[in-house]
Amino acid sequence: MIGKPLLADENDPSEKNLAYLALKKSGMLCTEFRRPNTEAIFTGLDLVANSDQQNDLMQKMKYGYFCGCCCVYNAAHLEMFVPAGHVGLLMNHKNEYLFAQPGMHNIESCFIRTCGEPVPLRGHIEHGNRTIAIVDQGYIGFATDNGQPILLPPGVHVWTSESMVYQSAALLKDHVVSLGPYTLVTVDEGYAAVTQNNGKQIILQGGSAYLLNHINWRFEKFISLKIQTDDLERIRATSADNINMMVTSTVNWRIVDAEVVAIMAAETMAMSGRAGDLNADIAELRKDVLKQALASLAGFIGTVNYADSFHMSAAVQSGKKKAGGRQKEQSFTDNPLYDTSKLESAVAHANALTSTYGVKIMSINIISASPCDQALTHTLASGAVASAEALQVETQARGNAKAVRISAEAEAQRKKIEFTGWARAKIINSKAGAESQTIQAEAAKNAEILQGEGEAERTRLHAGATADALMQIAAVVDTPGGSAAMVQHLAEQYVIQLPEMAKNTKMIIVPDKPNDVSGVVSTALSLTSGIGRV
Repeated sequence: MIGKPLLADENDPSEKNLAYLALKKSGMLCTEFRRPNTEAIFTGLDLVANSDQQNDLMQKMKYGYFCGCCCVYNAAHLEMFVPAGHVGLLMNHKNEYLFAQPGMHNIESCFIRTCGEPVPLRGHIEHGNRTIAIVDQGYIGFATDNGQPILLPPGVHVWTSESMVYQSAALLKDHVVSLGPYTLVTVDEGYAAVTQNNGKQIILQGGSAYLLNHINWRFEKFISLKIQTDDLERIRATSADNINMMVTSTVNWRIVDAEVVAIMAAETMAMSGRAGDLNADIAELRKDVLKQALASLAGFIGTVNYADSFHMSAAVQSGKKKAGGRQKEQSFTDNPLYDTSKLESAVAHANALTSTYGVKIMSINIISASPCDQALTHTLASGAVASAEALQVETQARGNAKAVRISAEAEAQRKKIEFTGWARAKIINSKAGAESQTIQAEAAKNAEILQGEGEAERTRLHAGATADALMQIAAVVDTPGGSAAMVQHLAEQYVIQLPEMAKNTKMIIVPDKPNDVSGVVSTALSLTSGIGRV
């Protein structure tokens, strides 16, 4: 059972308590006397309700109760009323202890007698050697029988025994529950429990419940495995350059091996020998851890040259530092007292000892470290202020230089973008001009071609029209009277055109007898006939 988690049965709500489940797993719960309900309490000679007011009246009339014979009736009968939720207590003629159910009872006997008023059916009822014990959920009943412990689960328990005695009910919500010689221990996660089994130490891990099943298996204390943070004592420490400083610091630590802690460091046995005299805290262990942390911190401070460092109120430029053959600029140097990587040496030194008793120191942190000499503090502060002012001037100069560089880069970028845009526009314009010239040349060429084709078509059409007209004239001339009509037309045209030619030209060739129209027409007709012969 030790070290194994005990899981509750989710189907039974009464068993969700790990402490109850630990008792059940141990086999020490006694269910022999448990009853399913209160009706099952009354067995054997116990009395059940057997009367009512009408029955009592009839019995009294039989004995002449109302005729002065009440003494006889009272001697031979016992009337009793037990309220609901109560139980009546009686004894018979053999001095046996009896229980009576709730209700009205009319007992025909001279020897049965009551033992006081009915009592509520709650908690624990003792009536001679008869016992009723009601254990509520979340509790465990504890009884003894001839000195032997008996554990009772939740429910109604009834027994008749001369030796079995009900003691108490223990609430299971507590982490440590004493049940006579037994101890029920529930350990939360993040803790461990230290127990001693006949002098042998046993560590109970967190997250489960355990039953210590005999008187010599004792619970000693709980040990927290959580992270602990403590303030270290303010100390006066001396640096490597003999500067006395007041140092305030803290330490973070935790227990990593509860078994080693319990054996090597934790107090588990009182000097008086009495278990109740033992302090459950780990004060001695805490004191040891803090002392070791202080010693390691003082040793670390003794390796620091405080005067060569800077006080925590300011930092200073450290110049350039070589790293891997290259010049690497380092802006600030931290005070080594606040350098966590350097403080790791103090942590490692402390853990070299604390690990032997199961404790790991996680970190040591310096809150403040100030020289005890006020004049030295003032000097360091003045130097720090001067360094800070110089650093501020340098930072401002760096900022101005950076601003100028950024402005120059921006201007160069702007000009580059402008030039690139201008060049791109030039290229685009050149391409557009070339394409325009090509299109214009093609358009001119096409226009010339179309114009030539138009002139040729016009000449062809004019020639065709002229030919058609001549053919028509010839056809007309060949008809009767056609020649005379043509002669008439020529004469008219000659007469009309001659003044116009004379008016519009400076020189004109005319026949020698321009007024001889018939001669001119004869000449024209002779030319026509000559052309026809050709």
